[in-house]
Amino acid sequence: MEVKSGVFLRESTGLVKEAGFWDAVSINIANMSIGAALGTVGFTLMALPSLVGVNLVYASLLAFLLSIPQIIVYTLLTTLIPRTGGDYVWLSRAFGPRLAWLINGLVMAFVIQALAYYALIAIAGVFQLESVLPLLGFNVTFNTWSMIGAAIAFFAVIVTANILGTRYGLRLMTILTSISLLGLALAIAVLFITPRTAAIAAVNELLPNGYSYTSLSSGYSGPYFTWDGAFMVIPFFALYVYPWLMAGPAIASEIRGKSAIKFNVPTAAITTMILATLGFEALYYSLGFKFTTEALANPNVNAILNFWTMAMAISNNAIIKWLIGLSSVVWYLAVLAYGAIVVVRYWFALAFDRVWPSTFAYLSPRFGTPIYAHITDLVVTAVLIMATGIFYQTFTALYGTEVGPLTYLALVGTAAVIIAMRRRELSNRVRIALAISGVLQFLVFLYLDYEFLAYPQIWGGNWLAYGVIMGAFVLGVAAYMVSRVINLRRYGIDISVSYIEIPPE
Repeated sequence: MEVKSGVFLRESTGLVKEAGFWDAVSINIANMSIGAALGTVGFTLMALPSLVGVNLVYASLLAFLLSIPQIIVYTLLTTLIPRTGGDYVWLSRAFGPRLAWLINGLVMAFVIQALAYYALIAIAGVFQLESVLPLLGFNVTFNTWSMIGAAIAFFAVIVTANILGTRYGLRLMTILTSISLLGLALAIAVLFITPRTAAIAAVNELLPNGYSYTSLSSGYSGPYFTWDGAFMVIPFFALYVYPWLMAGPAIASEIRGKSAIKFNVPTAAITTMILATLGFEALYYSLGFKFTTEALANPNVNAILNFWTMAMAISNNAIIKWLIGLSSVVWYLAVLAYGAIVVVRYWFALAFDRVWPSTFAYLSPRFGTPIYAHITDLVVTAVLIMATGIFYQTFTALYGTEVGPLTYLALVGTAAVIIAMRRRELSNRVRIALAISGVLQFLVFLYLDYEFLAYPQIWGGNWLAYGVIMGAFVLGVAAYMVSRVINLRRYGIDISVSYIEIPPE
């Protein structure tokens, strides 16, 4: 029963601690989308104004270094304030009632961008399936509508599992992520172990008519690394990989054990950095920097060649080829599986603060899950998949939505500074670490915002992407304003008061 007299919707969330340590680590690894990044990097490289010095290994390491302040902030704040909704709770409580309208606009932009990202991943997953099937002996192509149907079906199956029970959703996500990691490790091993002559011969058979290993390799001239080249591709890692540490914190109240709460973020971040960097290094080691760069950036080639298809071809073993091919598609499903869990937790937190209708925090008596929030998640994502497929025919059309969450994450850095100043009961060491890391996080995300806005032709700056984010921000602000008026008139409750209290678990 809902408690109408209290500040919050109920005296407890009703959510159960179902997640163990590996679940918490897995959901963050899925959040950071290594497999999807390795599979789709070519679509970014072909949009760059220059490929000179774009070394993905060094860029990955540099992007990870830039994410360290955020890793510190999220680790400390998850330990201090482990609540459903994670950074939404930290941000809204730090800025308080006066700026509640702004925070609600930003968090809605953040959440809707997440749904846009899941639409992107669902479509990219279909593209990946289409690219690996011929290597497995199936010549299948998807037109616009079959692509849309398959992408929606991917997400619908995962949402259904989450509706049937949080335990099922978590286990499905963990299993998919574990399979993905094993497949990635196998692909990396194949690329490192296979002699280059054998790798070149295998890839030559995969290339379309008119292209060869030699012709593509000779197309690149320039150094193997430049600072300008590395920084030009940093937004790619911001889009897919290193900033996305919020999945574990978003389900913190459902994680069992203090060590799991404390260490899930750094464990996932370091694991992701190692595997992502090794993945790109394996390509360079196996096929050379020049060929890899030119092949991935060539629009006539990168629909066929990516990290996964090259590893499949080079393996020269039917069983290994199947394992790598299937795991490459499973990566996209793992990302969707984490998404079906996390976005619903943000909506749940908003409803718990009485900003969004109580329907979003309703737990099914039969399944114990926020069933209506999951259904809304599926419907909105399906609409975004259809819009992307019909109007742009490419998942990169939604890259520009990144501006919203980057701004949101910059302000999370500011919130960390505010919390460090207020929480005088914390040790000086923790307060200093939180404050310095918060400032650095703010500056990093301000820089990333600039990159996305300065180069719209690379990072999907279009009216669909910007319209989604602007509409989401307005929706968030309007929802807060309307909800505040309704709660004051109907229940005599000022919902802004909730932003000075930490919600219950």
